[in-house]
Amino acid sequence: MRRFSIVFAACVFAVLPCLLSAQTKVMSHRGYYAHPGSFENTLTSLRGAQELGVEGVELDVHLTTEDSLVILHGPKIPGSNYPDVQKLDFKTVRSCVLPNGDKVPTLREYFTQAKKTTALMLFLELKAHPTPERETTLAEKVVALCDEMNMYDQVTFISFSEHLCDEILRLRPGTMVIPISSGKAFTTEELINRGYAGVSYHMGVVMNRTHLLDEAHEAGLQTVLWPVNSYDLADFAMRHHVDYVSSDEPQAMLNLMSAVRELQWKQTKKLIVFDLDGTLTQHKQPLSDANRAVLDTLRQRYEIIMAGGGNCKRIYNQMGEYSITILGNYGMEESRIVDGQFKIVREETSPVDRKFFEKKTAELRKKYGYTDFKGDSNEYHQSGMVTFALLGTKAESADKLVFDPDKVRRREMFPEVSEIFKDYSVFIGGTTSFDITPKQYNKYDAVMRYAAEKGYVKDQILFVGDDFTDGGNDSQIRLGGMDYIKIDDYTRLPEKLHFLF
Repeated sequence: MRRFSIVFAACVFAVLPCLLSAQTKVMSHRGYYAHPGSFENTLTSLRGAQELGVEGVELDVHLTTEDSLVILHGPKIPGSNYPDVQKLDFKTVRSCVLPNGDKVPTLREYFTQAKKTTALMLFLELKAHPTPERETTLAEKVVALCDEMNMYDQVTFISFSEHLCDEILRLRPGTMVIPISSGKAFTTEELINRGYAGVSYHMGVVMNRTHLLDEAHEAGLQTVLWPVNSYDLADFAMRHHVDYVSSDEPQAMLNLMSAVRELQWKQTKKLIVFDLDGTLTQHKQPLSDANRAVLDTLRQRYEIIMAGGGNCKRIYNQMGEYSITILGNYGMEESRIVDGQFKIVREETSPVDRKFFEKKTAELRKKYGYTDFKGDSNEYHQSGMVTFALLGTKAESADKLVFDPDKVRRREMFPEVSEIFKDYSVFIGGTTSFDITPKQYNKYDAVMRYAAEKGYVKDQILFVGDDFTDGGNDSQIRLGGMDYIKIDDYTRLPEKLHFLF
C-alpha cells in the first residue's frame, strides 16, 4: 500500500468518480501523535485530535495490579525497562516518563479532557488480560467510571477479547460494543444475536470478502476498518460505506475525505439548508453583503432554505427581508415568500406547563448561581417553545455576547438540564440560554419533513451550521446522519462554500 501526503490525496481525489453515499468518519488511532511534542495514547495526543477535529479517537485501557485504569498501548511502557504494564502498581506506572515527557494518563483524566469536545467519539479498546477474572474486573471498573462521569453518549467499547465485549453487555445491556477482529469473520446474524453494535475489521479480513462490510451496513451495524493510511484503503472504505477508518495519519485522511465529499456534494446535493446565528451572521446581527452574495450565488444551482431556533419573522427581519423559506422554532412554524410577501404557512403550537418550568429553572439557577437576572427567567413562545435565559430575558446585548462565547458554561449544565426536561428536546441556544421544545421538534426532523414534501431524499440535502456538538442547536443534524458543513467563523463562509459555486 502506498503512503500519501495531504497534497497527493487532494490531487488524486479531484478525479475520483463520486459514487459514495455514507459519510465515512476519521478515527485518530491512539490520538493525534504524528507531530513533534506528542506521543500515542497521551493527553497531548488527545488534545491534538480535538484540535484537529476528527470524529473519533481510539485509546487502549489496562488495569494495574491494584485495579487502576491507565491508558497505554502496551504491554511495555515506552522509554522504560518495564515489559508489562499489567504487572505494575499505579505508583510505578505513574513514575515513568514517556518519550514526549508526558506521564501515562488515567482513564479518568482522559475522560475529563474528552468531555471538552462532546461530539468526539471515544473508541475504548479494552486490552486482553491474563484471566477471565481480570477481564471481568476491567469491565466492571470501566463501566463504573462511565456511570460516574456520564460517558456513554461519547464511548464505544471495542476489544479483541469477546469475553470483555460480552462482559460489558452483561453489566450494561444496550451499550455500544464492537468486537475487533484480525482474522475471524463474524456473520451479521451472530453480531446481532450477541448484542454487538457492529464490528471492527483489519483490512486483511475484508479485502477479498467485501460482503462482510456490505451485509453489516445493510443491517444497520457500524463498521470500522483499520489501519487505513493509504489512498487505496480510504477509497475502499468509502465505497463500502465504512462508518469509521482508524488512521495513524488523521490530518491527511481528513483532507482526503474532504476533497472527496466536496466533489460528491457539488454533483449530488439539491437542497442546502442554513442555520443563521454563528453561521451566516453574528448573533442577532444583520446579514452581511458578502454572505448575502453567497446565498444569491448558491440559489442559482440549488434550492436554499433556513432552519433556525428563532421564530420565522425574527429570522426574516434579521436577514434584511431576504426572500427565502424559513423553518422556525425548530420546525414548529414555516414561512414562505408568496407573491413577493412574507407569509406564515404553517404554525404549530403545544401547551406549556409554566409552573413546572418555573420550578425547575429556579432550582437550576440556585444550583449554578444564576439567581441575579434581568427581566423574566424564561421566555414562553406562542409555539410552545421555552427559552431558559440564564441572564434573563432583558439582559444587555453586550453582557450576553461575553457571557459564554465558547458555550463551556452551558455544556457543563447540559446533561442535567436534559435529564430534568427529558420529555422535551433541549438545545444550547443563542448566547446565554437553553431552548426547550416539544420532543418531536428539532432541525433534523424539520428539514426532513420539508424535504419529503418537496421530493428530496436525505442524500440530496446539505446542512450548513455552526454547532453540531451534543446540545448544540444543530446537533440533531449530526445525530440523524445528514451531511453537514461546520462554520467556525461566519466571516469565512464564502471561502468555505466556494466549492459549491
